Amino acid sequence: MSENETTETVAAREKEVSTASSVSNKTGAGKYIGAALVVSVMILGVLFLMEKEGRSSTHLFTSIISKTAVAEVNGEKITQADLAASVAQFKQMAVSQGVDVTSPEAMVEIKKQALDVLINTELLKQRASEKGLSITDEEVASRLEEIKVQVGGEEVLIARMTELGIDQNKLQQDIKDELLIQKLLDAVFAEKNIEITEEEILAAYNGAGGAEAGLPPIEDVRGEIESQLRSPKEQETVNDLLVELKSEADVQINDDESSEPVLAPAPEAAPAPELVPTQEADTEEVQD
Repeated sequence: MSENETTETVAAREKEVSTASSVSNKTGAGKYIGAALVVSVMILGVLFLMEKEGRSSTHLFTSIISKTAVAEVNGEKITQADLAASVAQFKQMAVSQGVDVTSPEAMVEIKKQALDVLINTELLKQRASEKGLSITDEEVASRLEEIKVQVGGEEVLIARMTELGIDQNKLQQDIKDELLIQKLLDAVFAEKNIEITEEEILAAYNGAGGAEAGLPPIEDVRGEIESQLRSPKEQETVNDLLVELKSEADVQINDDESSEPVLAPAPEAAPAPELVPTQEADTEEVQD
């Protein structure tokens, strides 16, 4: 993650515009050259802004836009492309829940949540790396097979990947991140020693009406009740961990308008991603 920051790119362009403008103000033989330079720089500037806003498909600035840092977490950049992919996934979830994603208010909230998740993910990945945790290619391959089954098969998965603009490398990296964070959280939960008491299980069972309400015998649903009671306790533990990590971290968010993700469609000629087995590799720490 060594790309130039957004401010450097925009500042460079503004400097060119400023320089060109001063040239155009001069009289004499250089004024026509100066005017031509101003026009060229202005056109490039307009194309940059239009492509950033998704109103142009020249792709002249796609690589710059996609690598623009919308946030930094302890020096690790979260790019425009990262945010765009996250927003696309949140939009899909919102639509499935009946949310009107054409609403500006809804999109503001979606973008905020998408960025929050990216920041939290990076914080957890960094903590996992600090603890020396890692994920093998075999674990990634196993999880990929589980995902294929969950979504309804490889063809369905490929279709969703294409829709979201995710290739195989991105998918495998996301899976690796997911497994790494889960491994970290498992260790955190074990250290926290979260317990569900018999009193809590009975209270939940009776609170739902118990056997008198036609519920199955408590022994048949004990595991489900315990899981439901454990979930909020684990979530509270995760929230506490994130508060701790954020208090210790250097998190910088680009509040400029350029932080809005460009949800441009995938190139027309781009083939559907091909899923192939991951290469065997030595276990190593997961770091971006």
